[in-house]
Amino acid sequence: MSRLTAIMSGKGGVGKTTLTAALGITLARMGKKVLLLDGDLGLCNLDLILGVSDRVRFNMYDMALGKCFSDEVIVPVETNLDFMAGSSEYTWDTVFEGAVDTVLEDMDGQYDYILLDCPAGLGRGITYAETHANDAIIVQVPTRSSERDAHRLKKELSGKIPIWIIGNEFVWNDEQFLSPSDFVRSVDVRDLLGIVPRTVKAGTLSNQGKFGTNSDWGIFGEAMRIVAKNYVHFRFYPQSTWNKLIQQARTEGIPADSSVNKKKQQEKESLLARMVYKWGRRRW
Repeated sequence: MSRLTAIMSGKGGVGKTTLTAALGITLARMGKKVLLLDGDLGLCNLDLILGVSDRVRFNMYDMALGKCFSDEVIVPVETNLDFMAGSSEYTWDTVFEGAVDTVLEDMDGQYDYILLDCPAGLGRGITYAETHANDAIIVQVPTRSSERDAHRLKKELSGKIPIWIIGNEFVWNDEQFLSPSDFVRSVDVRDLLGIVPRTVKAGTLSNQGKFGTNSDWGIFGEAMRIVAKNYVHFRFYPQSTWNKLIQQARTEGIPADSSVNKKKQQEKESLLARMVYKWGRRRW
Protein backbone atom coordinates (compact mmCIF):
# COMPACT_ATOMS: atom_id res chain seq x y z
CA MET A 1 0.00 0.00 0.00
CA SER A 2 1.33 3.43 -0.94
CA ARG A 3 1.61 6.25 1.57
CA LEU A 4 -0.42 9.14 0.15
CA THR A 5 0.69 12.50 1.50
CA ALA A 6 -1.18 15.71 0.70
CA ILE A 7 1.06 18.78 0.58
CA MET A 8 -0.83 21.97 1.42
CA SER A 9 -0.46 25.61 2.38
CA GLY A 10 -2.73 28.19 3.95
CA LYS A 11 -1.90 30.67 1.18
CA GLY A 12 -0.21 30.74 -2.20
CA GLY A 13 3.36 31.78 -2.90
CA VAL A 14 5.02 29.83 -0.08
CA GLY A 15 6.98 27.39 -2.26
CA LYS A 16 4.62 24.46 -1.75
CA THR A 17 4.96 23.11 -5.28
CA THR A 18 8.74 23.54 -5.23
CA LEU A 19 8.95 21.59 -1.97
CA THR A 20 6.68 18.89 -3.39
CA ALA A 21 9.06 18.44 -6.32
CA ALA A 22 12.16 18.60 -4.14
CA LEU A 23 10.83 16.08 -1.61
CA GLY A 24 9.81 13.68 -4.37
CA ILE A 25 13.20 13.88 -6.09
CA THR A 26 15.06 13.48 -2.80
CA LEU A 27 13.02 10.40 -1.84
CA ALA A 28 13.62 8.89 -5.28
CA ARG A 29 17.37 9.42 -4.93
CA MET A 30 17.13 7.59 -1.59
CA GLY A 31 15.85 4.57 -3.50
CA LYS A 32 12.13 5.08 -2.82
CA LYS A 33 9.62 4.74 -5.64
CA VAL A 34 7.63 7.97 -5.84
CA LEU A 35 4.72 9.41 -7.82
CA LEU A 36 4.23 13.18 -7.91
CA LEU A 37 0.58 13.96 -8.55
CA ASP A 38 -0.46 17.52 -9.45
CA GLY A 39 -3.68 18.06 -7.54
CA ASP A 40 -3.70 21.84 -7.91
CA LEU A 41 -6.47 21.53 -10.48
CA GLY A 42 -7.01 24.53 -12.71
CA LEU A 43 -3.47 25.85 -12.22
CA CYS A 44 -1.07 22.88 -12.39
CA ASN A 45 2.51 24.17 -12.32
CA LEU A 46 4.36 21.11 -11.01
CA ASP A 47 5.39 20.08 -14.53
CA LEU A 48 7.17 23.43 -15.00
CA ILE A 49 9.32 22.99 -11.91
CA LEU A 50 10.16 19.41 -12.92
CA GLY A 51 10.99 20.54 -16.45
CA VAL A 52 8.71 17.97 -18.13
CA SER A 53 6.03 20.20 -19.67
CA ASP A 54 6.96 19.21 -23.21
CA ARG A 55 6.36 15.54 -22.39
CA VAL A 56 2.90 15.91 -20.85
CA ARG A 57 0.23 14.62 -23.25
CA PHE A 58 -2.56 13.62 -20.88
CA ASN A 59 -3.60 14.32 -17.31
CA MET A 60 -5.07 12.27 -14.49
CA TYR A 61 -8.64 13.25 -15.39
CA ASP A 62 -8.11 12.00 -18.95
CA MET A 63 -7.09 8.67 -17.45
CA ALA A 64 -10.09 8.67 -15.12
CA LEU A 65 -12.43 9.24 -18.08
CA GLY A 66 -10.79 6.46 -20.10
CA LYS A 67 -9.19 8.75 -22.67
CA CYS A 68 -5.75 7.21 -22.13
CA PHE A 69 -3.94 4.39 -20.38
CA SER A 70 -1.79 4.80 -17.29
CA ASP A 71 1.46 4.42 -19.25
CA GLU A 72 0.38 7.34 -21.45
CA VAL A 73 -0.34 9.74 -18.60
CA ILE A 74 2.62 8.85 -16.36
CA VAL A 75 5.76 10.85 -17.20
CA PRO A 76 9.08 9.39 -15.96
CA VAL A 77 11.18 12.16 -14.40
CA GLU A 78 14.20 10.14 -13.29
CA THR A 79 14.95 6.74 -11.74
CA ASN A 80 12.24 5.87 -9.18
CA LEU A 81 10.30 9.07 -9.85
CA ASP A 82 7.17 9.51 -11.99
CA PHE A 83 4.86 12.47 -12.54
CA MET A 84 1.16 12.66 -13.34
CA ALA A 85 -0.28 15.99 -14.46
CA GLY A 86 -3.49 17.47 -13.12
CA SER A 87 -6.20 19.03 -15.25
CA SER A 88 -5.97 22.70 -16.17
CA GLU A 89 -9.48 22.55 -17.63
CA TYR A 90 -11.27 21.32 -14.52
CA THR A 91 -11.08 22.55 -10.93
CA TRP A 92 -12.05 20.78 -7.72
CA ASP A 93 -15.41 22.55 -7.96
CA THR A 94 -16.18 20.97 -11.33
CA VAL A 95 -14.32 17.66 -11.30
CA PHE A 96 -16.10 14.37 -10.53
CA GLU A 97 -14.29 13.19 -7.41
CA GLY A 98 -15.21 9.56 -8.01
CA ALA A 99 -13.09 9.66 -11.15
CA VAL A 100 -10.10 10.85 -9.14
CA ASP A 101 -10.73 7.95 -6.75
CA THR A 102 -10.21 5.48 -9.57
CA VAL A 103 -6.82 7.01 -10.43
CA LEU A 104 -5.61 6.77 -6.84
CA GLU A 105 -6.88 3.20 -6.59
CA ASP A 106 -4.98 2.26 -9.75
CA MET A 107 -1.77 3.86 -8.49
CA ASP A 108 -2.01 2.47 -4.96
CA GLY A 109 0.63 -0.16 -4.32
CA GLN A 110 2.74 0.75 -7.34
CA TYR A 111 4.75 3.32 -5.38
CA ASP A 112 6.18 3.69 -1.91
CA TYR A 113 4.98 7.29 -1.75
CA ILE A 114 2.43 9.36 -3.64
CA LEU A 115 2.83 13.10 -3.06
CA LEU A 116 -0.29 15.12 -3.90
CA ASP A 117 0.35 18.81 -4.55
CA CYS A 118 -2.88 20.44 -3.31
CA PRO A 119 -4.40 23.87 -4.02
CA ALA A 120 -3.50 26.66 -1.61
CA GLY A 121 -6.03 27.66 1.05
CA LEU A 122 -9.25 25.88 1.90
CA GLY A 123 -11.76 24.35 -0.51
CA ARG A 124 -12.95 21.11 -2.04
CA GLY A 125 -9.42 20.05 -2.95
CA ILE A 126 -8.45 20.13 0.72
CA THR A 127 -11.67 18.39 1.73
CA TYR A 128 -10.91 15.62 -0.75
CA ALA A 129 -7.32 15.29 0.43
CA GLU A 130 -8.21 15.08 4.10
CA THR A 131 -10.52 12.14 3.45
CA HIS A 132 -8.14 10.21 1.17
CA ALA A 133 -4.59 10.99 2.31
CA ASN A 134 -2.65 9.11 4.97
CA ASP A 135 -1.14 12.35 6.24
CA ALA A 136 -0.64 16.00 5.31
CA ILE A 137 2.25 18.44 5.13
CA ILE A 138 1.52 22.15 5.65
CA VAL A 139 4.09 24.55 4.20
CA GLN A 140 4.62 27.89 5.94
CA VAL A 141 6.97 30.80 5.24
CA PRO A 142 8.31 33.14 7.96
CA THR A 143 5.59 35.81 7.82
CA ARG A 144 2.74 36.52 10.23
CA SER A 145 0.11 36.15 7.52
CA SER A 146 1.45 32.75 6.48
CA GLU A 147 1.59 31.71 10.14
CA ARG A 148 -2.05 32.65 10.64
CA ASP A 149 -3.20 30.90 7.45
CA ALA A 150 -1.25 27.75 8.34
CA HIS A 151 -2.85 27.66 11.79
CA ARG A 152 -6.31 27.98 10.24
CA LEU A 153 -5.57 25.12 7.87
CA LYS A 154 -4.21 22.97 10.68
CA LYS A 155 -7.34 23.67 12.71
CA GLU A 156 -9.46 22.54 9.75
CA LEU A 157 -7.51 19.27 9.48
CA SER A 158 -7.06 18.65 13.20
CA GLY A 159 -8.19 15.19 14.29
CA LYS A 160 -8.80 14.02 10.72
CA ILE A 161 -5.31 13.05 9.54
CA PRO A 162 -1.76 13.35 10.95
CA ILE A 163 -0.23 16.74 10.15
CA TRP A 164 3.38 17.73 9.52
CA ILE A 165 4.69 21.30 9.32
CA ILE A 166 7.54 22.55 7.12
CA GLY A 167 8.99 26.02 7.48
CA ASN A 168 10.23 27.25 4.11
CA GLU A 169 12.41 30.11 2.83
CA PHE A 170 13.82 31.02 6.24
CA VAL A 171 16.62 33.58 6.46
CA TRP A 172 18.99 34.45 9.30
CA ASN A 173 18.77 37.69 11.30
CA ASP A 174 16.30 39.50 9.06
CA GLU A 175 13.93 41.57 11.17
CA GLN A 176 11.15 41.63 8.60
CA PHE A 177 10.68 37.85 8.90
CA LEU A 178 9.91 35.44 11.72
CA SER A 179 13.05 33.89 13.15
CA PRO A 180 13.48 30.10 13.30
CA SER A 181 12.99 30.34 17.08
CA ASP A 182 9.70 32.23 16.64
CA PHE A 183 8.55 29.58 14.19
CA VAL A 184 9.46 26.64 16.45
CA ARG A 185 7.64 28.24 19.38
CA SER A 186 4.48 28.53 17.27
CA VAL A 187 4.26 24.82 16.32
CA ASP A 188 4.24 21.47 18.06
CA VAL A 189 7.84 20.27 17.63
CA ARG A 190 6.56 16.70 17.30
CA ASP A 191 4.93 17.79 14.03
CA LEU A 192 7.98 19.66 12.71
CA LEU A 193 9.26 18.06 9.53
CA GLY A 194 11.92 20.68 8.97
CA ILE A 195 12.93 24.31 8.45
CA VAL A 196 14.26 24.90 4.95
CA PRO A 197 16.51 27.90 4.22
CA ARG A 198 15.95 30.35 1.43
CA THR A 199 18.73 30.08 -1.15
CA VAL A 200 19.43 31.62 -4.53
CA LYS A 201 20.27 28.21 -5.99
CA ALA A 202 16.90 26.67 -5.09
CA GLY A 203 15.03 29.62 -6.56
CA THR A 204 17.04 29.45 -9.78
CA LEU A 205 16.59 25.69 -10.23
CA SER A 206 12.86 25.99 -9.57
CA ASN A 207 12.34 28.87 -12.00
CA GLN A 208 14.37 27.15 -14.71
CA GLY A 209 12.73 23.74 -14.21
CA LYS A 210 16.07 22.08 -13.55
CA PHE A 211 15.49 20.35 -10.22
CA GLY A 212 15.29 16.97 -11.91
CA THR A 213 18.43 17.42 -14.01
CA ASN A 214 20.67 18.99 -11.37
CA SER A 215 22.06 17.03 -8.43
CA ASP A 216 23.85 19.96 -6.77
CA TRP A 217 21.24 21.76 -4.68
CA GLY A 218 23.70 23.16 -2.17
CA ILE A 219 22.43 23.92 1.34
CA PHE A 220 18.84 23.55 0.16
CA GLY A 221 19.65 19.97 -0.84
CA GLU A 222 21.15 19.22 2.58
CA ALA A 223 17.98 20.50 4.24
CA MET A 224 15.76 18.43 1.95
CA ARG A 225 17.73 15.26 2.69
CA ILE A 226 17.09 15.75 6.40
CA VAL A 227 13.41 16.51 5.71
CA ALA A 228 13.12 13.32 3.64
CA LYS A 229 14.73 11.20 6.37
CA ASN A 230 12.37 12.71 8.91
CA TYR A 231 9.42 12.01 6.62
CA VAL A 232 10.40 8.36 6.09
CA HIS A 233 11.68 7.45 9.54
CA PHE A 234 9.68 9.89 11.73
CA ARG A 235 12.85 11.28 13.28
CA PHE A 236 13.15 14.54 15.17
CA TYR A 237 16.00 16.95 14.49
CA PRO A 238 16.74 19.76 16.98
CA GLN A 239 16.40 23.40 16.04
CA SER A 240 20.19 23.76 16.09
CA THR A 241 20.36 21.54 12.99
CA TRP A 242 18.16 23.92 11.03
CA ASN A 243 19.80 27.05 12.45
CA LYS A 244 23.16 25.86 11.15
CA LEU A 245 21.81 25.27 7.64
CA ILE A 246 20.01 28.63 7.55
CA GLN A 247 23.21 30.41 8.56
CA GLN A 248 25.25 28.46 6.00
CA ALA A 249 22.77 29.40 3.28
CA ARG A 250 23.99 33.00 3.51
CA THR A 251 27.32 31.95 2.02
CA GLU A 252 25.57 30.80 -1.15
CA GLY A 253 24.37 34.32 -1.85
CA ILE A 254 21.47 36.40 -0.65
CA PRO A 255 18.39 36.87 -2.87
CA ALA A 256 18.49 40.18 -4.67
CA ASP A 257 15.23 41.42 -3.12
CA SER A 258 16.19 40.58 0.49
CA SER A 259 16.43 43.31 3.11
CA VAL A 260 20.14 42.54 3.56
CA ASN A 261 20.89 43.38 -0.06
CA LYS A 262 18.65 46.44 0.10
CA LYS A 263 20.54 47.67 3.15
CA LYS A 264 23.88 47.16 1.41
CA GLN A 265 22.62 49.01 -1.65
CA GLN A 266 21.36 51.87 0.51
CA GLU A 267 24.74 52.08 2.25
CA LYS A 268 26.51 52.23 -1.14
CA GLU A 269 24.13 54.94 -2.38
CA SER A 270 24.61 56.92 0.83
CA LEU A 271 28.40 56.69 0.54
CA LEU A 272 28.26 57.77 -3.10
CA ALA A 273 26.03 60.72 -2.22
CA ARG A 274 28.48 61.89 0.47
CA MET A 275 31.40 61.60 -1.96
CA VAL A 276 29.55 63.61 -4.61
CA TYR A 277 28.64 66.26 -2.04
CA LYS A 278 32.24 66.59 -0.83
CA TRP A 279 33.52 66.73 -4.41
CA GLY A 280 30.99 69.44 -5.23
CA ARG A 281 32.05 71.56 -2.25
CA ARG A 282 35.69 71.31 -3.22
CA ARG A 283 34.91 72.60 -6.71
CA TRP A 284 33.33 75.71 -5.24
